[in-house]
Amino acid sequence: MGLFKKSAAGADRDTTDTVLFDVWGQRGWHNVEVVGESHHTREIRALFPAHLNSSGQELTIPVTITHEIGNPHDKNAVQVCASTGVLGHLSREDAARYAPALSRLQARGKTPATTARVWGQQGYFDSDSKEFVGSVRLDLPDPHMLQPTNQSPTVAHAILPVGAAVQVTGEEKHMAAIAPFLNVHGECWVHATLHEFVEQSARSTKTLAEVRIDGQPVGRLTPKMSGDMLPAVNYLAHRGKQAVVRAIVKGNALKAEVVLYTKRSSELPADWFNQGDAPGASVIADSGGTQTRTGAAANGVADPHTTASSTIDEPAPSPLDLSPPPPLPPANWYPDPHDAAYLRYWDGARWTEHTAPAARR
Repeated sequence: MGLFKKSAAGADRDTTDTVLFDVWGQRGWHNVEVVGESHHTREIRALFPAHLNSSGQELTIPVTITHEIGNPHDKNAVQVCASTGVLGHLSREDAARYAPALSRLQARGKTPATTARVWGQQGYFDSDSKEFVGSVRLDLPDPHMLQPTNQSPTVAHAILPVGAAVQVTGEEKHMAAIAPFLNVHGECWVHATLHEFVEQSARSTKTLAEVRIDGQPVGRLTPKMSGDMLPAVNYLAHRGKQAVVRAIVKGNALKAEVVLYTKRSSELPADWFNQGDAPGASVIADSGGTQTRTGAAANGVADPHTTASSTIDEPAPSPLDLSPPPPLPPANWYPDPHDAAYLRYWDGARWTEHTAPAARR
């Protein structure tokens, strides 16, 4: 029997096999207020330990945020739920902004998720009242930054964990590829991929990390930053996967830039390698990716006092594979991994910039 949750509109919905989508662009602070908490005191109180003193306590918990289509009181109503039930709603003003974006996610079978800061206090320190008082705030980016504009690659890939900003260089040479992602908001999230690229000149050869969006080059990383990122790119390439990172495209038709948000190779945690080498794994999801949660996890968590990252149903990690990668193929022309109409020359260690139409071979 499935797990059911009753919405404010009175409709039961089956959440047994819910696909949760951790929204992109989470800020790390909780900037959006939830209203109507006084109508959901029981659900909020249940998040806290049984013994809660008058000085109060604060928790950070996973929550879902959904557009309640058919709500009789507000067509844009956005409900906030945790493991214990409904905690409240967005204000009418915020709901009107977020409902369209949330609906688009829900139409694709995804339930938007983020974290909430929940504060609770049993009574007041300066009175005899024992009434519970609680408040909820959400970590939400602007509506247009909830999800990436493009899809992730259809080939086997791994998403590098989110990290500090990395500036891409040379975007001005690739405005035609960047232009489709420029919008009225001035910015958007995209999936970008990293690739090793050999830049040859009359006097020197440099190996750089090239950044592509939907297979089209949009710039490169500096030599130093390329050195920081290419170990991860090559590690994945040896295992038949593309390296995917989160990126923001911002600007206008006159000037645009691409900024990556990713951990460097030296910053990758051990469990990232464990997931990447799991038998049959073709995609490594980062903490902001889509995860399928079932049973109790579909409603949040079994333990309401844990954080969002500890509530995802994941297989136990496999032992870390420290064996050397398989031997590389010999130097020759091979099908270009990014364009089936071309061949690309492999020099025995890496892809070069030399290509030729496949029909010539």
